[in-house]
Amino acid sequence: MNELKVLIAGGGTGGHLFPGMAVAEALGKIRPTEVRFVGTARGIEARAVPERGWKLYLLSVSGLYRVGALKKLLGLLKVPVAFLQSLKILLTYRPDLVIGVGGYASGPLLLAALLLGRRTLIQEQNASPGMTNRLLGRFVPLSFVPFEGLEGVFRNPKVVGNPIRSQIQEAASLPDRRPKEPFTLVLVGGSQGARVLNQTLVAALPSLEGQGIRILHQTGVADCEDVRQAYAQHPEIDAQVVPFVDDVASWFCEAHLLLSRAGSMVNEVCAVGRASILVPIPNTSGDHQGSNARALESGGAAIVIPQAELNAQRLAQAILDIKNNPEQRTAMEEAAKSLVAGDAAQVIAQEALRFYHLEVKS
Repeated sequence: MNELKVLIAGGGTGGHLFPGMAVAEALGKIRPTEVRFVGTARGIEARAVPERGWKLYLLSVSGLYRVGALKKLLGLLKVPVAFLQSLKILLTYRPDLVIGVGGYASGPLLLAALLLGRRTLIQEQNASPGMTNRLLGRFVPLSFVPFEGLEGVFRNPKVVGNPIRSQIQEAASLPDRRPKEPFTLVLVGGSQGARVLNQTLVAALPSLEGQGIRILHQTGVADCEDVRQAYAQHPEIDAQVVPFVDDVASWFCEAHLLLSRAGSMVNEVCAVGRASILVPIPNTSGDHQGSNARALESGGAAIVIPQAELNAQRLAQAILDIKNNPEQRTAMEEAAKSLVAGDAAQVIAQEALRFYHLEVKS
């Protein structure tokens, strides 16, 4: 059987990259597959992809959204270079299937693939797509989206939920996944950390002392030492502070409550079935984090605190309210699990191969 050659483009953050990895894993379970990734040297993919043994191509591209005029100009000047790099990758590797998952590298590579007539698809993680997928969604023949209502953005959207990494799926399927005492709060600020969340939780520590709360805190590299020093001033609080979490599935399983931004990682929180407090990044492209957070809040799975309203007192009160109300927490956990449609990665792999007639013939 010939090996399927797949190219997955995008990344920058775990929210883009990890669903792409989940689809790569699912494709490999269906038929022999060689997967390569395309990203940037500054994104999480520069570390995470080689660690998993996949080849990574790097594009000279940077963001154009929410940057100053000079950075936007420099970003625009890089686009032709990235496009030529993309053409070279496609003509050299000759993939059977190109998957765009959003992020800086996704745009030039997808555009080049479309112009060369390659089989392409988009995997969108958010309720409100970012700039790249909005621009190209009408031209890519097949897209997989998490929610209804994106027909005006994508040419052929199929609602499947969001792909979940195998390690999270395995954690979610454990027969006894109830966290053990003491009450454990997990803060995961994304692959780069979240300074606002770091600072606000640190400011809330005096209110959490003596409440029997354990904290697992992922800070990002920049804030790690400062946060560790802050916890040293509150020795009564049992805390583990790290810059990055490799085994995030274990942390999710230990959590009674998650505190995080509202990127696509919220889907993994739902898969494991955990209550959450979400603080969306304001002014994201299409307000996708706000849309994600509201979807969980309306489903009863999360409490949303807008960043403009976030302060130590409000955060501490929200944490303690959930800790001291086990019935509310259980209801939030059940609501989170109900929002998971199924194994989206497997559905995407199967549907993509069927759509492009790449499935294994019996």
